[in-house]
Amino acid sequence: MIKLENIHKYYDKQHVLKGINLTVDKGEVVSILGPSGSGKSTLLRCINFLEQPTSGTVEISDKRVDAESASKADIISLRSSTGMVFQQYNLFKNFTVLQNVMVGLTSVKRINKVEAQKKSMEILERVGLTNRLSHYPAQLSGGQQQRVGIARALALNPEVLLFDEPTSSLDPELVDEVLATIKKVATEGNTMLIVTHELNFAREISDRIIFMEDGVIIEEGTAEQIFNHPKAERTKQFISRAIRNN
Repeated sequence: MIKLENIHKYYDKQHVLKGINLTVDKGEVVSILGPSGSGKSTLLRCINFLEQPTSGTVEISDKRVDAESASKADIISLRSSTGMVFQQYNLFKNFTVLQNVMVGLTSVKRINKVEAQKKSMEILERVGLTNRLSHYPAQLSGGQQQRVGIARALALNPEVLLFDEPTSSLDPELVDEVLATIKKVATEGNTMLIVTHELNFAREISDRIIFMEDGVIIEEGTAEQIFNHPKAERTKQFISRAIRNN
């Protein structure tokens, strides 16, 4: 489903990703953990070329793109296979909840407005927002805005869902409603890659966990392996410290 081969990313002389190789199977939920500055979000954004890798290849299903020779058409095609949920909600402030979900269907998928509205309402029901269809983002809590973001990503029926620290901008009391929504999405068989600092959530939801630091994958394994029997000393230190601070 997702295959990354030798992904490097430089910002000038700063080497942010150092030869990442990663495969995610269809229907698998993978969480990426690691300290700030480890390259987690950059890796996620390189998958859909929101950040173009300096070198390496990204493959999603039958779409394979080489970073050094990627055309605009290649990138658009690859990006169409992904749905992304950002740290900041990135909603259109002058659009209602329903319009925010519809816009991708009408502008990207070229679906007519009647069908787009029907599909958007169905997805908003899945995330528990049918009572907010005509509200604008300013009238919503942060948790509700993020759930709109999740609905917008789902509406495009992507092959892969990418979550970049989806709760980091939320007040603590709003985190649980967003995590519950993501858990529900995970049970529907979606392929998901999640950058998160919510360790208990990652432990519960993930088929596999990746631990990164300094632009490399230090360790990967099942949640049980990473949390209870980590092999790398750095993973042990990170998990132990993070659990103490929670």
